[in-house]
This record gives sequence, C-alpha cells and structure tokens, in this order.
Amino acid sequence: MENPEQLIPGYNRFVLHLNKFEPLLKSAAQSEDPAKTLYESSARQVLFYLQALARIYKKIHNKKRFERMRIAFKALEDQLGKVDYYDAFIKEFSAQKNFPPVLLENLKQHFSNELIALKKILDDQQWIDADFSALKYISEKLESADWKDAANDRRGVADAIILQIEKTASDYESGKLNFKDLENGVHEFRRQLRWISIYAQAVDGLVQLKKIDEPAAELKPYLTKEVLESKFNVMPELKEGMVQIIIEAPNFYALSWIINEIGNLKDDGLRIICIENAIRETKYGPESEVKKITKQLAIKSSESPGQIKKRVEIIVDYFINTNKLFKLIVSIVKIEE
Repeated sequence: MENPEQLIPGYNRFVLHLNKFEPLLKSAAQSEDPAKTLYESSARQVLFYLQALARIYKKIHNKKRFERMRIAFKALEDQLGKVDYYDAFIKEFSAQKNFPPVLLENLKQHFSNELIALKKILDDQQWIDADFSALKYISEKLESADWKDAANDRRGVADAIILQIEKTASDYESGKLNFKDLENGVHEFRRQLRWISIYAQAVDGLVQLKKIDEPAAELKPYLTKEVLESKFNVMPELKEGMVQIIIEAPNFYALSWIINEIGNLKDDGLRIICIENAIRETKYGPESEVKKITKQLAIKSSESPGQIKKRVEIIVDYFINTNKLFKLIVSIVKIEE
C-alpha cells in the first residue's frame, strides 16, 4: 500500500500494520498450505492491532466503514485463535507422560479441521485471491475515509481508551460481565481488558508511559518483576514532533497484571474443558468418570472451573471495587500539554 499525498495520523497507522500484514498474506498464498503458513506467521498479532484501530476509529468517524473492517479482521483473527487453541494443547499433552494417544489424536483432528476452516475464510473473503481483493478493498475505503487532523485524532484516541476502560467497569458492575461462564464471562472480561493494552500498542507511539518515582500504595502489589519486564508494557517509540497521550506507568502495569493473572486462570480452565470434551467425543471413559479422568490428566490445572471462576471474581472485585483502579487509570489518561 502507498500513502496518499496527505499525511494523516489515523490513515498512517493503518498503513503501518497493513504493510506488515500484506507480505504475510502473499507468503501464505504462495505456499502449499496457505492456512498453516499464515498461522505460523505473526499474522494474529498484526490482526489484533488492525482490529484495535478499527475499534478506535469507528468511534471517531465513518462508523459503518470501520465496523465492517473490524468484523473482517476479527473473523480471521478468531479463526487463527481456534487453530492456536488446539495447537497449544497438542504440544503440551504430547510432552506429557502417559497422555492417552486416542485423546491426542482427537485434538489433532480438531486442529486439522480448524485449519480447513481458516483456509475457507481466506478463500471466501478473498484474502489470498490473485488480486488480494480484501486488502485492496480495505485500502480504497481507508483512502476515502474522513480522517481527522492530528489534534482531533489524538483526542479521539484518548477518548476511545477511556471509553473502553469505563465500558469494561460498567459491564462488570451491571452484571453484564459475570464469571458464571468461563468463555463468555472470564474470557470475555479479559478480552475487554486486553483491548486497552492493545489500543496503546496499536497507535504507533502516540501513547507513552510516564515513569512515577513513588507509585500509589494500592498499586505496588501489582508491580511484579514479570509485569515490569513484559514486552507488552513497552510502547512503540514516540515519533519526532508528536504530541503524546500519557498514561502513568504503574497504573498501566497494574492493568497488565490483572490481564496476565486472569489469562493464567482462564488457561487452567480451558485445559480442563479441552480434556473433558475429548474424553466425551472419543468415549474414552463413561460420563460418570469424565471429571475423575480429567483431574488425573490435567496435571497443570490445580483448581476446578468453579474454583477458577470464584478466584477471578475475587481478584476483579478487589481490583475494581476495593482499590478503585479503573477509576484511577481513567483519571491519568492525559494528553501532553
């Protein structure tokens, strides 16, 4: 893709990530197994950034246009996620001593089916046809969008970040997001939190973290070595002449902590669900023995799905209601004066 003559911040952010995505699609199109080639590339991370930009800019202008882009990016990213789900557990269980081969074969069949589904999306949505029509269409729509100048763009991005934080807190407090269900509760809550972090990464240096010498006392438990050294907490470099959006670093790190903590608990729960489903599909054991067999095989999961959901609820309640950290984070999302 080439930049139009006018250099517009929002447009250029899309171009940045699309220019990373295009060669991945071309490489997939030229391979014998396009779906697997794309899966094994960095495509999913790039698609997260493109989704983030579509989510941001549909709030700023051209809502329908960017919503259509968001849906297209999401469909592809979601399917890559489904492939990754089975691939990750296949690798884990293949290395696990005495894991039943029949269950492993079941997961491998699911993995194969998800790759077939990914290839269908690539074909049906024209991501890898001769003209790379999906990319061409997106490029045309981007070039004719109602882009804002730098000042209004910056304000719109800051507002989108604040709105995402407020929406997540509101959905939790209203009960729309609850933890009765692992996928639609725990996983969805974490997804909403992750968008805040991905927004910051996707805007190519516009968001910067401000070092604070003495963080608030309620933040200190979240500032672990793992969080402080995470690559996801390093922002892209600020561009020369760019007025930045500032988020105080300890607050952003606290957000990173809860995303990571819920992610670990979610994975523990998904491991259990994955094994239970495989047992039932293969009839490896009678229904009365499914949970017992699963407990024996899910050696990395020490708690039941019910216990996991309860732990998440305690962590989130403390984070939002006791420490009031969402309100604190919103209050320090600032545009540099």
